Formats: sequence, structure tokens, C-alpha cells
Amino acid sequence: MTRTKVITGSRNLITDILGVKVGNAENIDLGTGVTYIKLSKKFKASAAVIGGAPASREIDLLNPNNTVEYIDGIILSGGSVFGLASASEVVDILYKENRGYKIRDSNISIPIVPCASIYDLSKKMSKNISSNIYIELIKHAYNSAGHDFRLGSYGAGYGARSGSIKGGQGSASIRFPGGATIGAISIVNSFGSTLIPGTNMLYSSFYELEDELGGNLKNFYEDLINYSTDQSINDISIDENQKQAGKNTTISVIATNIELSKLQLYKIAKMSFTGLSRAIRPVGTSFDGDLTFVISSCEKKLDISDQLFTTISSLSADTLTRSIGRAIYNAETRNGIIGYKDMINNNIKLKLKENFHE
Repeated sequence: MTRTKVITGSRNLITDILGVKVGNAENIDLGTGVTYIKLSKKFKASAAVIGGAPASREIDLLNPNNTVEYIDGIILSGGSVFGLASASEVVDILYKENRGYKIRDSNISIPIVPCASIYDLSKKMSKNISSNIYIELIKHAYNSAGHDFRLGSYGAGYGARSGSIKGGQGSASIRFPGGATIGAISIVNSFGSTLIPGTNMLYSSFYELEDELGGNLKNFYEDLINYSTDQSINDISIDENQKQAGKNTTISVIATNIELSKLQLYKIAKMSFTGLSRAIRPVGTSFDGDLTFVISSCEKKLDISDQLFTTISSLSADTLTRSIGRAIYNAETRNGIIGYKDMINNNIKLKLKENFHE
């Protein structure tokens, strides 16, 4: 891989990685959903957590010090702990397909299906919420998985919000001559803001490729005249009783076809939070459960020097930044929470401190 112009994959989605499909399912009445990352074969995987309130399953297993290297699928879900139940359903499905970690001297295989959830629960869900909702949703997501899927208010992003505007599901990819590819998918339900204070610009607009955010930087760069450092700092000064830990999370998957070790995947997962912090401010707070999975099909064998690994890690973080931007850019107004495009079309600018959940 020599220095060259970075371009998006053919779909500009995580499914530009061979062997990856994505399925979405939503419960419109309850305002929640799930996203399934379907893998045609086992992928090497690791993960890292930066937030203080994660809802997750099988994360410790992905630590590079632990034994199992490969996974069979990943679930990103709404519903907090209730959404984690969806993984048990997929484990049962994959077991019937003889997928998973093979137990020596037996005919048993253990499907490895990590899961992470956002908190999208509302008062109207209090009497109806149950694990069964997500078990049913994941069946639909599993069966509907394909190479093309919708961005914005779909899948696990259906009930997401980002500050005072609609959150959602986003994805992006890059590729190089020779076939090396990196893709990402994110569910953005962040405590922090994705908008530069005093402007309608997305933080992620500086990393936009091929007008995937509608030319955000070109369209709104003049808004920067309204920006000041004081305003930016004050924008994160909030009352202690305004928020509750665990209600906000950005969960992501970065995928590549480049052969990497589990330790290298873990290092990319940790470095990916620089990509998170370029798209959302602040991140990794005690209110968030920010978590990133990194997976590889290991099909593209390269001579990985320290310099090349740094490039791969950096571009992975950039792709994550773009996926977050695309989640917000494509999110639709739902349940009284305004989507980004509607905000722009109605010439609405968020006031100071209103970029966060109320």
C-alpha cells in the first residue's frame, strides 16, 4: 500500500468487506430496533470500551489476552440489557448451522456472538418492554441481512438520539488499489454533540468523502465565524442532575479484510476512539457506554510494518468518524426529535447547551 488518494468502497458501507452483510429490524410502536452484522465465516475480533456505562456481552472474551480469537456475528441493539437477549437467539440459530468455537473431542460448537446495546427506553415502553421483543427483532434482522441497508433511523439506530437531535445508524468505507478495504458501522446515541457549537456543521464534515454528507463543509464553512473557544467550552458545562449514567452510548464495528492479529485489532479498537472524539464532543463520559468492535476476515495478506499498521489504524479511525457523520446526516425526524436535514431545511440552530439530551 503506497500513498494514494483515499476513495470510498463501491457501496460506501461496511458490507464492502467480503463476507459481511447487515440486517435491520425495528419495532415502530416501541421506537426501538436491532442491527445484525452477519458474517459468512468466522472473523478474527477484538474490542475496546471507553465509556463508563456499557451494556454488552462477550466483551471480555475479545481481550487479546484471552483464548478465543474468532467470532461468528455481532449484534448492535436498542433496549439496553433487554436487547442483549437477542444474542442468545442468534447463538441458537448458528449452533444449528454448526458454527462456532469447536470443543475438542466432542461434536459441540460454541457460537461466539458479541453484543452491545444502546439505551433507547422511554416511559411508554415501561409496561411492554421485554427481552422477547429483541428476540423477535433479531430473527427478522438475521433473515433480512444483505449488502445494502438503510442509514439513519433504522435498525438499532431507530430510537437513538444525539444531544437534542435525532441519532441513528451510519456506515462508511474506504478502499485501496489492490483490494485492501476498511469499513465501519455506528449506532449514535451520544451524550455529546455532533455539531460544532454556533454552527450547523457536523464535526465529522472535515473527513467527508465524495459528498457523503451533502457537502457539509463546503455548505456551512461560513458558519465558523460564529464559533468561539469560550462557546465550545461552555457547551459542555451542564448541571450534575441533568443526566443519568447509562442512557447514552455510541457503539460501532470496524471491519477490514487485512490480515491482522488479535492484539493488532485491539490496538485499532483503542485508537478508534480518536475517530469517535473527532465526530462527537465529549465522548467516553460517565454517561456513555462507548464501545468499538474491530473484526477482520484476514483475507488480504500484507507485510505489516509499524508504519503501515499506523496508517491502517488511522484510516480505521477516520472511517469511524465518517460513519458517525452519516448516521446523523441521514437520521429522520421521529417522535418529536428533529432530524439533521429537517433542522437545516428549517434554518434551526441549536442554542448553547441544547446540543445534549434533555
